[in-house]
Amino acid sequence: MAAVRRGGRPGIPEVFALIAAASFLAARFLPLLEIHSECPFRLATGLPCATCGMTHAFAALSRGDLAGAWAASPLGAGLAGGAWLYAVLDLGRLGLGLPWPSLPQRAWRAMAVATLSAAALNWAWMLWRARMA
Repeated sequence: MAAVRRGGRPGIPEVFALIAAASFLAARFLPLLEIHSECPFRLATGLPCATCGMTHAFAALSRGDLAGAWAASPLGAGLAGGAWLYAVLDLGRLGLGLPWPSLPQRAWRAMAVATLSAAALNWAWMLWRARMA
């Protein structure tokens, strides 16, 4: 299966790579941390939501502050780094004209389980950290 479909239209991998690249540019160059809005979940419960700290993590990592990104949200730091690495690799793959790699169904299931587990562990850590503060 070719990376770019006939007619020059990008496929799903290229769309996700462009979104990941755009997230880096937004985190690096837009004043996202100056926009202050309260998390509805935190307002209602007093507890951090599962995604609390991710904007800070993306912004910190885009400036090269790995420790700050990790402190804001381990999952956010991992997502940011993974997304940006994916963007570079996929756009490089596209530039070289290489096909999209085929993964077995078992690998997709393992990645889904790992992702859900990472999200649950991150939220547990965020809740523990809020309790200790």
